[in-house]
Formats: sequence, structure tokens, C-alpha cells
Amino acid sequence: MGLRVISILTTGLSASALSMTLFAAPALADGPVTRQPGEPVCVTGSACFYQTPFEGKTAWYANPGSECVTLPLPAYGVVNFTDKRLDMYATTDCTGYALSVPANDLLNWLDQPPRMSFRAV
Repeated sequence: MGLRVISILTTGLSASALSMTLFAAPALADGPVTRQPGEPVCVTGSACFYQTPFEGKTAWYANPGSECVTLPLPAYGVVNFTDKRLDMYATTDCTGYALSVPANDLLNWLDQPPRMSFRAV
């Protein structure tokens, strides 16, 4: 399903001058959408997972629920543009130690294993 751009907003998000373009679009159906560098970064209301901290391949999910979701890529960064906390796991079945990301926040890590699954709480 293609994305229909409704509005565009560019925002600086960190001291390292991370800048992202936000798009408002309809909810994505069943599963992630992956992107290549240069494509839209994240959809408002979604959780966006990055293969490297805020670069490289990305998968995003609109309105994620409480069910366990296995990511299509090992994630070292996430932008959580939802109103829910995300619990992220190094396993593919949402077991073990959880790394939590509050609603409307972002996080990256290189000192821990990549996250392979998540659920919204």
C-alpha cells in the first residue's frame, strides 16, 4: 500500500542535529513497511525501527497493539510516535529483558544486542 502525504513537518530532534521528516498518512495494514535511505522516515502515530541508529533500513508499524511482533530487521534505534510505551526484546518472541521506550520518544543503542521483537503496552 502506498503512502499518501497529507502534511510535512521537519523537526530537529537531538544535539547531534538529527533531523527527520514526519508524514501524516493513513494507518498501514498488516505488517511493516520497509524503506530505503531517502524515503520518508516515519509516519505520525507509528513506531519506527532502524537497522542502525536512525539510518539504514527502517520498518514502521501504525498503531501497534499489545501482541508480540517480530521485526523484519535487527533494530538498533526506534522512534516511538505512538501514545503507548514500547517494550522491545532481543528475542523474536517478546521474552527476556525488555528495553522500554516511552510514548513520543526516541532511543538508540549500540551497547546492547539488537531488538528483534516488540509490543505496545
